[in-house]
Amino acid sequence: MCTVRNNTRFRSVTVLVGLIGGLISALRLWLGNSDSLNQILWAEDGVFALCVHKVDFLSCTADPFGGYLPLAPRLLAGITGLSPLSAWALVANIVAAAVAGLVVAVAYAILRRGGMGQVVSVLGGLTPVLIPIMGYEVIQTLGSVYIPLLYLSVLAVVFSHGLNRWVVLGLLLFTVLTIPTAVLILPLVLLRWLRRSISLSTFVLWSTGLAAGALVQYLAIASSTKPRPIEMGSEGFATWANSLLPAFMTNVPGFGTGGGSPSVSPSIEQWSLGWLVVAVLATVGAALLLLGWRSRESFTTTVGALLLTGLLFSAFPSIFDGVGNRYFVLPVMLWSLAILVALDGLLVRSRWWVSGIVIAVVLVLWLPQLPAGAFRSTPAPAWSDEVARVSAACKADPALSERIMFTPFWPPNWGDALSEPTHPNVDCLVVWKWLD
Repeated sequence: MCTVRNNTRFRSVTVLVGLIGGLISALRLWLGNSDSLNQILWAEDGVFALCVHKVDFLSCTADPFGGYLPLAPRLLAGITGLSPLSAWALVANIVAAAVAGLVVAVAYAILRRGGMGQVVSVLGGLTPVLIPIMGYEVIQTLGSVYIPLLYLSVLAVVFSHGLNRWVVLGLLLFTVLTIPTAVLILPLVLLRWLRRSISLSTFVLWSTGLAAGALVQYLAIASSTKPRPIEMGSEGFATWANSLLPAFMTNVPGFGTGGGSPSVSPSIEQWSLGWLVVAVLATVGAALLLLGWRSRESFTTTVGALLLTGLLFSAFPSIFDGVGNRYFVLPVMLWSLAILVALDGLLVRSRWWVSGIVIAVVLVLWLPQLPAGAFRSTPAPAWSDEVARVSAACKADPALSERIMFTPFWPPNWGDALSEPTHPNVDCLVVWKWLD
């Protein structure tokens, strides 16, 4: 009876936390601009839905974009594409809020089943929608759903206790088919096996899943019409190192970048500070892993693993693809979670007011930055205006081929860097069919 009651309470709290997460996600965009929910159709969220209408769902799902296969955004675009053209912005934002709620619920469930206390589980679950850096560009963006997917995948491996290994395999495979850098989770899988937290068969299963997904991504990358340019130089390393501390400091009001990339000018002083931050994170993470290994303290190993994984996931895209604030969202989430996990033992053993202080500190730091930044929340152009523009142009000349523009005035150069069928070009005869 007690187990049934506890399971019922766990499911109820999971659903509640997920609902709150979905509402927060939509609220952040609305607080940034009250017209945003029905007027912003963000970049890939729009062009992916457009692709489905121009050809078909399966062809678009298999079409590489940005040099790789983004499975999750392609699947979600199919939902947006089912609605009338004029409602695409609203539907995409509703879907994004639902996805955010699901991510929050799953993150909470993983942490709770993984042995974390209620406070850390709730705050860690809500991190994907509450953390300030999420509001610069990523919040409510289906095209960037790979970030919360990576967060869930890291959590599922680190807190795998009590999780079905086949469910974790499915999550890992889905994530790597959405973003190829998910293969960087392999060291975590190896760590879990070396610590005997998972069996050899589970290690082989998860590693094979990640490798299989990476192979599919390699084939997609090789067949991409517009391959992603990749460059590596000393400037990339320096800029990455310089960006780590400013990225994490977005957690504190007044230290944010106002929507820009969390980077700093590479002066000699900042260059030295950047590499010092890298050295500290790497040393502390490795030391905690070693201490946990010797003492068998799982939370120490977990904190070290989260610190090092965040460092790894910040390095690869930044060094090879240039610095952008979205590349630092996952690392900041993992580092923030590491702090919460380090406090979990204290919170569980202490009186309620200690937990109250921690919750209050988090809210004081994050709530002032709840509204999404202007870059993310400003319609550019407003979706209703763009639909009206394309409709008027096609009415004047039905033989035209129009190019639809999405927020934030995307794609640049009217899509010259894109290729069909994932391209903003559309025949007016097709537009009229949608409007009818």
